[in-house]
Amino acid sequence: MQRIDIDGVPVFAAPGPQRVTAALAFGVGVRDETYATLGVTHLVEHLVMGSLPKSHLECNAMVDTEMTVFHATGRPHAVLAFLAGICAALADLPVHRIAQEVGVLEAENCAGAHPTAAALWAARFRLTGPGIALAGGGVPVGLGEDVVRAHARRWFVRGNAALVWHGELPAELRLPLPEGPRPQRPEPVRREQAGPVWMRGPVAGVGLLVTAGDQRDAAVGAGLDVLVQRLRDVARHERGLSYHADLEIADVAPGQREVAVLVDAREGEEGAVARVLWEQFLGLVDHGPSAAELAHAVEGYAEDLDKGDETVLGELTRAAFCSLFDLPFRSGADGLAAWREVTRQQVSEALRRAVPTAVLVLPEGADPGPLAGGIEPRTLCDHVPELPKGTTFRPPLLARALTREARLRLVVGDDFLAHGDSGGDGHVIPWTQVEAAVPAAEGEGVFVVGRNLCGIDVHENLYGRKAVDLVRARLPRSAWVVPAPRAGEPGSTVPAGG
Repeated sequence: MQRIDIDGVPVFAAPGPQRVTAALAFGVGVRDETYATLGVTHLVEHLVMGSLPKSHLECNAMVDTEMTVFHATGRPHAVLAFLAGICAALADLPVHRIAQEVGVLEAENCAGAHPTAAALWAARFRLTGPGIALAGGGVPVGLGEDVVRAHARRWFVRGNAALVWHGELPAELRLPLPEGPRPQRPEPVRREQAGPVWMRGPVAGVGLLVTAGDQRDAAVGAGLDVLVQRLRDVARHERGLSYHADLEIADVAPGQREVAVLVDAREGEEGAVARVLWEQFLGLVDHGPSAAELAHAVEGYAEDLDKGDETVLGELTRAAFCSLFDLPFRSGADGLAAWREVTRQQVSEALRRAVPTAVLVLPEGADPGPLAGGIEPRTLCDHVPELPKGTTFRPPLLARALTREARLRLVVGDDFLAHGDSGGDGHVIPWTQVEAAVPAAEGEGVFVVGRNLCGIDVHENLYGRKAVDLVRARLPRSAWVVPAPRAGEPGSTVPAGG
């Protein structure tokens, strides 16, 4: 691998076939958005790709939780033209196409992250960092040209870029990206956790999240690889409960790796799959893998390094990723050597250190039954046993008499908004913790989103016009996903001066 700088952009290159592959990566993804700007990164990517002329070049782009990548494979001159077009579009973003590209995003319906992984990130970080992926990541709502341009100017700059090039490196390669340093992102806030917890959430299948610490910890890596293989053996082959198990990783910062184990489940068997996942994890904690399991994991690592051009591209991409996020890079050969030295005891000890960080998640309504290992139930958002005192609103008396689902309470206080649902669960959002306020699609109302993952629907059909007025008056204008209506404007219920 060769590392050079071109126009201030680090380039990671290696010799390869005549049809070259290039990937221009930027250290920006869904984790760098807010509730109000969800989908803006994907929109920028679409605006850029939509500006390119038609060609037969094999090219595409992607946005995930952490990174945006524009990539192409073809003849060198065509790939150079592709990169030139990307740089030119970023320098002069074609914002006149926002409406069309938003329509394309609606058709694409891309969530931005696996729903189970997104729920696990949110269980750890709420709506900060990777946790914002729980809110979606597909279609931006009500974003103006200024917001889109500002996002591109901040993140799609040379200081936040890296290039992968597989093939002969041409002397004429240039990367005239917009000037700008690498942005400093705030560290996501971790939810306090004293021991392992399990919860229900909006997930597809079952998942387990653990904090792995050092990205180069071979014992954790080998141990979780064995765990995935055990799930395939037990949940799929022995019991017929699941088809697939895999890992998804979020490198939050140097020394802060979050690893999600994702397992699908046959409908109605999510609770059983969750038990298998937790039991197999505890088995590795208590006894470590067998010698055969560890040898199988090492052999799998070795096979991944024996895939020719695919392996080279993977190594170049990892190097670029580490460069973008200031992470330590280790070559595949060095990683394999480290795995070969790992012992069963080291795996056991490494996973035992991760137990207090464990979060097990399964779908709403699924029952995992009794779980060993001191794991405690928890809710994804903050529940409270009793609502605080304040101005209280309820649905109409007749509705409450006819259906239990209407037996709701809304409480508005000087410092908070609270809601009690028909099942007796209470939710509280301090005004200082409001992440977003989304106007109702129809009628008068607002959906209030808290950074603690609580969401409270305040609508005149439920609580009356007075409740909507009071809540709107207390919401900060900066929280509205689209501008809040001013007093006297159509749709406004906020009294003058409120």
